[in-house]
Amino acid sequence: MGQHLARPQLRPAGTTMRRITIAAAGAVIAVSTGSITAAMAASQPSMLTDGGNVNIAGHGANNSLRFFWAVNGTNTWHPETIAGKNTTYSAPSMTNGGDVNITVVGAANSLRFYWAVNGSSTWHPETVAGKNTTYSPPSMITDGDNVNIAVQGPQHTLLFYWAVTGSSTWHREQVAGKDTTYSAPSMTADGDSVNIAAEGASNSLRFYYAVNETDTWHPETVAGKNTTYSAPSMITDGDSVNIAAVGASDSLRFLWAVNGTDTWHPETVAPAGSMA
Repeated sequence: MGQHLARPQLRPAGTTMRRITIAAAGAVIAVSTGSITAAMAASQPSMLTDGGNVNIAGHGANNSLRFFWAVNGTNTWHPETIAGKNTTYSAPSMTNGGDVNITVVGAANSLRFYWAVNGSSTWHPETVAGKNTTYSPPSMITDGDNVNIAVQGPQHTLLFYWAVTGSSTWHREQVAGKDTTYSAPSMTADGDSVNIAAEGASNSLRFYYAVNETDTWHPETVAGKNTTYSAPSMITDGDSVNIAAVGASDSLRFLWAVNGTDTWHPETVAPAGSMA
């Protein structure tokens, strides 16, 4: 197993800004391209800390994108509208690497990216990928001088985009081909690699990694068919990679592997019926 490859990030460096967006519950985007028929609820906010502030981003009323920030130790929240109505159709993913970066599914199943310099309320929009390209909420990380985004693409593919910080040129890679990916991905930076996990065909759990500065993705099966019934959550922990997902019969499963090996160790965190 091992390390994965990250792609460049974009955004001019700046002073510190705190922004928070909160997603309104209930918005849904219907997808129908080829064999894809899915719906994405846009209700879960993304939150991070940024120096002395807390930022929240999310899907707002009329499919807008909203951001809120507050100084630590105060209860005064400052609202901003990043993008207006009919622009936002998923939960956001947010990172901070000198600037605040937010990515979401946009209109017509496009992939949209917004950034603002810390300390500024001016948001800069970019189109990462055009219509009929994006069929899950995105996962985004910063990795050195790069910004990386992973999504489920058309025909249940797994796609990866990267851009160098300060550039608006996005580079696309196909991590896995059609009929391989059936959930939103989870992505982490892991040393000199990028790791991506997602639910695979037949309710399996799949893992991919690439070494930084290469475009060769290495696939692994973390758990076989009829084992995985949710999008995964993944973290790196010292010299290991950890993944959690809902398992068969509404159980909660945990799987880990030492970096540099492809041996995954499964554990049952909570028994059947626990996650219903």
